[in-house]
Amino acid sequence: MVNEDENKYLEAIQQSLVDRTFTTAAYQTRIVREPKRRQIYILPYYPDRIVQHAIMNVIQPLWDKVFIYDTYSAIPGRGIHAAIARLDEFLARIPGKAYCLQFDVRSYYPSMNHAILKGLVQRKIKCKGTLWLIDDIIDSVPGETNVPIGNYLSQYFGNIYLNWMDHWLKEIKRVKYYIRYNDDGVILHTDKGVLHHLREAIAWYLGAKLNMRLNPKTQVYPVESRGIDFLGYRTFRRYRLLRKRSARRFKKQMAHIAEHAEDMDPQTVASSIMSYVGWLQHADCYNLIRTHVIENDLVMDALDAACDELGFDNPIGRQYGRVNG
Repeated sequence: MVNEDENKYLEAIQQSLVDRTFTTAAYQTRIVREPKRRQIYILPYYPDRIVQHAIMNVIQPLWDKVFIYDTYSAIPGRGIHAAIARLDEFLARIPGKAYCLQFDVRSYYPSMNHAILKGLVQRKIKCKGTLWLIDDIIDSVPGETNVPIGNYLSQYFGNIYLNWMDHWLKEIKRVKYYIRYNDDGVILHTDKGVLHHLREAIAWYLGAKLNMRLNPKTQVYPVESRGIDFLGYRTFRRYRLLRKRSARRFKKQMAHIAEHAEDMDPQTVASSIMSYVGWLQHADCYNLIRTHVIENDLVMDALDAACDELGFDNPIGRQYGRVNG
């Protein structure tokens, strides 16, 4: 619709913002169950998703300068693999026995308080028109809490909500080895007593400042005996494995493709196999790739056929020495 007359529709959005008649549309919702059960909120492309992209173009350069170096979600040039590389770097800096405090926030997005979030946004954004628009989006679900998972802005709100806790940990509590990805955090130290103290301090900060609670699964544990299960990988000092649950999901998906590829869309087959292999290649998972993809003739045949239909060579076959057909 918008592509048919971009100027017309963009001018209509602009006018609705100027005269403040814009308001966030009603959401459609759906439930997803992987990796856990969550309610996803969906807005129409026009005008809502266009408006949220426009907001991000304005506020992201401002906020990215405020975040600590070691927060990695929804920030250009960072992301999951940069966070894992940083974790490797931290482990290399601790030559002796290391302990990990691993935490996340219970029901993070559903628990975000609207008034608190708006107050945090106002610490950096001063334009009244921009604040009016952001407030409308924050208040687009009823009640005092809940930031909709699925909104383009929500993941960025996830960075903002814990930003001052990050600075408190780094600058007041003097935490050296700390990484946060959205509401998932890890802190490394050689003294587990220090980490237990920090666990209580973080629980206090969340409750007193942000009306939130730590997940009861938050724990302190020795790194050497179990690795750090963080962002889809289990990271040890000298190697990295895929998380067990992710490995099971990968095996299940490859088995599904092997059995049902003929009934699947070629794009789905190709993107599923290649995205999984790309994910595994960031860990020491060659045996998983070899067993369930490279030496699985049904999977490779399915990928060959999908690539042929899509008009490109099988990149996994080329990388590991197998030619289409």
